[in-house]
This record gives sequence, C-alpha cells and structure tokens, in this order.
Amino acid sequence: MPIAYPYKMSDWYGYDKDCVTLTSFSCSAQSNFSGVCTSTINQTKYHTGSGSLPTTGDTVWDNSNGTGVPTNGYYRVSSTSFIQITTGVSGSETACEVE
Repeated sequence: MPIAYPYKMSDWYGYDKDCVTLTSFSCSAQSNFSGVCTSTINQTKYHTGSGSLPTTGDTVWDNSNGTGVPTNGYYRVSSTSFIQITTGVSGSETACEVE
C-alpha cells in the first residue's frame, strides 16, 4: 500500500527508532593478557563508537546485527595495541610491549 502525504502514525509502524550503525574492526582474542601482543589478528568484531576502534563506553558485538556478545578477554587490534572487553563493553586502547 503506498504511503500518502502527510504521513500518518500508522506509516511508522515497525520503524526501528533505536537502530545503531556498527563499525567493524579486526582483532584476535585471548582469555588472559599472556600472548595477546603476539596473537594473529584473525577475527572481525563490531562496535557502536564513531572511531575505527572501540574505546571506553562503546559496546562491542560479535556480528554486524549487534546480537552476539564477545567473550570477555583481551583483543589485539593492531601490531602494537590491544583492548580489554568485559561483558560487551570495551576498555581503553592500550599499547602492547612487543618484545
């Protein structure tokens, strides 16, 4: 059925008013800090932030539709940086000491 102008409230039925665009980032996961700086980046996760990587307060998800919560742990996000994810909320990006 075509929508007539002006819009009626019924035209908005099913509108997802809290839809959020997620940003993808590449990472690798470790359950503890040991080995995170040398792990191979081989996963894609998604976050709610505006930057290329999640920061404190962003929510991190396993998939692009925002339904899977990643496992708590440490995630390498570049050759020198990692984040800590706890219950779906990321920690601050922190530098790795690559030896």
